[in-house]
Amino acid sequence: MKQSFKICRIFGIDVSVHFSLLFILAFLIYALYVNPPPFGFANLDKVQRLILSTLTAVLVFVCILIHELSHSFVAMRYGAKVRGIVLFIFGGVALIENIPREPKKEFLMALAGPMASLSIALICFFAMPLHKQFFFLLGYFNLILGIFNLIPAFPMDGGRILRSLLARRMGFIRATKVSAEVGKFLAVLMAIFGIFVSWWLILIALFVYIGASEEEKLVTVEGLLSRFKVRDIMTPNPIYVTPDTKVRDVIALMLKHKHLGYPVVKDNRLVGLVTLKDVINVDGEERVENVMSKDIVTISPDENAFEALKIMSENRIGRLPVVENGKLVGIVSRSDIVRVLEILEALEESRRTS
Repeated sequence: MKQSFKICRIFGIDVSVHFSLLFILAFLIYALYVNPPPFGFANLDKVQRLILSTLTAVLVFVCILIHELSHSFVAMRYGAKVRGIVLFIFGGVALIENIPREPKKEFLMALAGPMASLSIALICFFAMPLHKQFFFLLGYFNLILGIFNLIPAFPMDGGRILRSLLARRMGFIRATKVSAEVGKFLAVLMAIFGIFVSWWLILIALFVYIGASEEEKLVTVEGLLSRFKVRDIMTPNPIYVTPDTKVRDVIALMLKHKHLGYPVVKDNRLVGLVTLKDVINVDGEERVENVMSKDIVTISPDENAFEALKIMSENRIGRLPVVENGKLVGIVSRSDIVRVLEILEALEESRRTS
């Protein structure tokens, strides 16, 4: 996630904080400082108010981190990759790749976060004799966090729990569509309720609606593209250049074929990639090997098309060389995949209406 900075690493998981968190943290400290009990410390002296307000606000986000770590640990147990956790204005998000498709595994992974929050709430309840105001506030927050996340709406945990239950009977893609529609309906109700209660609830409703829509779209795209292998949509025997090719010749190729990047091949082996960005403001007599990118991302022709799209998105690149046994056999671009997706979506729509 952009505009975030890493603060620590826990059991191999990078934890980052988005700058938006600093604003909500300051707001929360202020709210706790000025509000009377049970939702603030205004009845205490200034020093105690400041200490307890700051400590409670910080621990709120520590509890959110524990919530996300619970998801992450279960996901890792089932073989998923956790790229990190980001804490931001709406709470936190675990960046998990290859979320298990098996209903039971997704159910346990989604349930882990709310159970962690509800467990903390229970501990705070028993700890209230130590400091009633402090532990009440911390317990109340975790109770709300746990219950709120059980609402059956993406991207909250309840949406994934609902999908895992539905997927036992109707399949993953169909279960996602139904769960997303339920989530969007609840988001609309939440927004209407927020008009009369709080603008903050409207923002959360918008976040939920967008999250449900994006989840539905992502799973639909994955379902369509996963039917095809990269070799089915790639451009075979692509135009390539050698390390000795001059920059002026690369530019001439770009003008002639309208492609903005070319593989660099030596002795039938892919050794680099040269793009328009590499040759801009470079002497035309310069050789490609001196300007090309050697740190290249490739894909096998036997991978599915969705995996290619995911790799391009993660690396922010527009094309992938397709390599088999070390040799360049083709190239696949984002535009290739988008065109295939448009055709597949049109065919799906025609089947639904016929």
